[in-house]
Amino acid sequence: MIAALLLLATTAAPDPRVELVELQLERRWDAALGRVEQLIAERPELAAPLGLHFLRGELLAAAGRQRQAGEAFAEALGATPQLAPYSRFRLAQSQDREGHPEVAAGLLATLLAGDTPQPLIAPATDLLVQTIDRGGDCRLLAGRRSWQLPRPQSRRLELAAADCAAAGGDTTTARAVLAGVLQADAEDDAAWEAAARLLGAEPAPQPLLGLRVGLTLHQHRDFDRSSRLLSEALARLSEAEQAATTLLDEARYALARNRFWLGDYEAAAEAFGAIAGLSNPAEKVARALYQQGRSRELAGSWSLASASYRQAYLADPDGRWAPAALVSTLRIEWRSGAETPALEAYRVLAANRSWRGMTARAALFMAASDIVRGQTDRAAAWLDEAARHSRTPRVEVAFWRGRLSHRRGETEHAVAHFLHALRADPFHPLARQAGLWLEREELAAEAGARARRQATSPDPRLLLEAWLALGDGDPAGAAARRALEARFERDPRFRGFLEARLVPPGDWPLWRARLNQPEELLLALGIWQLGSPVVLKHFPVSDVSLAYTGSRLLAASGRVRDSLYVAEIVARRLPDPTAIGLLPSGLRRLLHPFPYRSQITREADRRDVDPYLLAAIVREESRFDPEAISGAAARGLTQFTLPTARRLAATVELPDLRAEDLHRPELSIALGAAYLAELAELFDGREELMVAAYNAGEPQAQLWRSYCYSDDPAEFFTKVGFPQTRGYLAKVLASRAQYTELYGAAGP
Repeated sequence: MIAALLLLATTAAPDPRVELVELQLERRWDAALGRVEQLIAERPELAAPLGLHFLRGELLAAAGRQRQAGEAFAEALGATPQLAPYSRFRLAQSQDREGHPEVAAGLLATLLAGDTPQPLIAPATDLLVQTIDRGGDCRLLAGRRSWQLPRPQSRRLELAAADCAAAGGDTTTARAVLAGVLQADAEDDAAWEAAARLLGAEPAPQPLLGLRVGLTLHQHRDFDRSSRLLSEALARLSEAEQAATTLLDEARYALARNRFWLGDYEAAAEAFGAIAGLSNPAEKVARALYQQGRSRELAGSWSLASASYRQAYLADPDGRWAPAALVSTLRIEWRSGAETPALEAYRVLAANRSWRGMTARAALFMAASDIVRGQTDRAAAWLDEAARHSRTPRVEVAFWRGRLSHRRGETEHAVAHFLHALRADPFHPLARQAGLWLEREELAAEAGARARRQATSPDPRLLLEAWLALGDGDPAGAAARRALEARFERDPRFRGFLEARLVPPGDWPLWRARLNQPEELLLALGIWQLGSPVVLKHFPVSDVSLAYTGSRLLAASGRVRDSLYVAEIVARRLPDPTAIGLLPSGLRRLLHPFPYRSQITREADRRDVDPYLLAAIVREESRFDPEAISGAAARGLTQFTLPTARRLAATVELPDLRAEDLHRPELSIALGAAYLAELAELFDGREELMVAAYNAGEPQAQLWRSYCYSDDPAEFFTKVGFPQTRGYLAKVLASRAQYTELYGAAGP
C-alpha cells in the first residue's frame, strides 16, 4: 500500500480511486466496472495494493454476475492481503449463492478462526450458521470455543452446535449445550432460541431446566408460556431441589410479574404479597410490596395500593424502592383528595437530598394539578423546587410558570414564560403547547407586540424567541431570522453549520492520509457499507461539511443507523442547540431521515394514522435498522416481541409469524401502523397517550391518565411516572414535529 502511494506521488498521477468513487456516486456502475478492469489490466502494480480486484468483485456482484464476482474475490485474496478477510467473506457469499454451502462454510470457519475484522464478525457468524444448516460440515464447529469472538456470536455458534448434535441424533449433547446457553444468560436472543428448542424437544425439560426455560420466556415477554412452565416446574421440584436451587425466589417473582403483565392484577397482588411474607432481605421485601402496590393500583384498589406503597417504604426506608414508593403514595393520596398524607410523603422525600430528582417530579405533579384546577397559591413554590434540580427540563418549568401566570391574569409574565419555553427546546411537546397558548385570544396581542419588540434586539436569545413566536410568514419574524443568521454567519462556531455542503470526492482529505486499516481501503474504494467504522476518522465532525458528506453517503449506502449517529454527533457540537431550526434542511434531514418512506406512508394511510408519527416511532425504536434486536427480543424497525406481533398479526389478517419475519421492513412497518391504529381507537386519537402506551403499555398509560384532572396533553406529559417513558414521549413527539416540518406539505 505504501509503495502504491509512493508510486502515485512520484508520477504526479491523480489517484484513480477519486474517479471510481465519483462514478459510483453518479450510479454509473458499468462505467466504474469498465474503468476498474482497465486499471487492473494496464496498471497491475497499482491495482493490487489499492484493492481494485476486490472492487471489481463488488461491482460484479451488484450486477448479479455471481460466478465472475466469486472469481474476482478469489483473485483479491492473493492480490491484496490487507483485504483478505473481506475477500474470503465475499467469496463465501458467492459460493453460497452459487449453491455450494459446504464450500462457503469452510471459508467462513477459516475466517472466524483467525483475526476477523470487527465489522465481519456478526455477518460471517450468521452466514456460517446458515450454510451449515444448508449442508455445511458440522465438524467445522469443533474448535469454536477457541475462536476469539464476542459473546453474542459465540452463543450463536453454541446454538448451531446444538442443532448439529440434534440432527445427528445426539439429543443428550444437544440438550446439555442448550442448557449451558440458558445458564450463562437468559436475556439475549440466543437464550430465546435455546428456550424455543428445548420446548420443542422430547422429553419435557426436568424441573430445574424448566425453571430456566420459564425464566427465559419471562425475560422475552412470552408471559403465557412462561407462567405455565414455571408453575409446572415449581410443582415438580423435590424438597431437596427446592432447598438447593437459587432459582426459586427468581422464579416466584417472575411468575408474579407474568400475572401482572397479563393483566391479572388481583392474582399478581396476592403473589407479590406472598413473596413479601417470606423471610427475604429488606430490599426484596420492599420490591415485592412496591410491585403489589402497582398491581393494586392498576386493579383500581387505590386505598390498598397506597397501603402497599407505605409498607414498601417502611420495609427499607433508605433503599432503592423507598423514593418510588413515596412518590406513588403521594400521587394516589393527592388524586384521591387526601392532601395531608400526600404532603407528608412530599416532606419525607424532600428531606433526603439524594432523592432530589424524585422530589422535583412530585413537586411538578402537585404544581400541574393545582394549575389546571385554577389554584394558584402553592404552585410557584413547587415550581421553584423543581427548577432547583438540574435534570428537570427547563422547558417544563417555563411552561408551567406560564400557565400559572396566565391563571393569575399576569399576561406579560405568561407570555415571557411561554416564549422562554419555546426557546428552551423548540420541538419539545411542551414548547409546542407553549406556542399554542401564545396564539390564544387573551395572549396573542401581547405575544405579538413583545415578539416584534424583540425582533429588533441585538440579543440572539430574544431574536430566537421572536422568530419562533412569529415565524417566517410574519415580516418581523422573517427579519428576526435574518438577523440571527447574520449573527451566526459572523460567528466561526456557527458558520460551518449554516454553510454545510457536500464535499466533492476530489477534495476529501482521505487521499492524503496513510490508510492502514482494511476498512480505510474499502472506504477509499467507495464501499461505504464496509468502510463505515472509519468514516468519522476521515470525515471528522470538526469539519461540519466533511461530516455532513460522510453522513449523507452512509445513508445513501443503506447505513442509516450509522448516518444518524454521525449527524447527532455533529448536532451536539452546535453552540446553541435551540437554533436547530436554522440549520440547512439537508442537515436536519440527516437528523430525521425518512427511509422506507413509501412503505410508512402507505401503511399509515391504510390504518388512518399520521405517517410522521409512525416515522418518529421507527426512528426512536430502531434508528431505522431492520436488524435491530432489543435485550427483550423485540425485533425490527418497530420493535415488537414475537408474542405481541402474533397477536397483532391475527387481528389484521397478516400471516403467522416467525421471529425472523419481524426483521422484514414491510411487515414490521405494517405491524407498527396496525398497533398505532389500535391505540388511536383506545385513546380517542390522543397522541400523547398512544405514544406512552407504545412504550409502557396500555394499562400504564390509562393509569397516568387517571392522575389527570383534565384532558390537557401537558398535564398528562408531566404526570407520566416512568422517566424512560417521559423521555421517549418527548423524543417521539419532537421527532414527529420535525418530520412534519421537513417532509410535510409546507416542508422543503
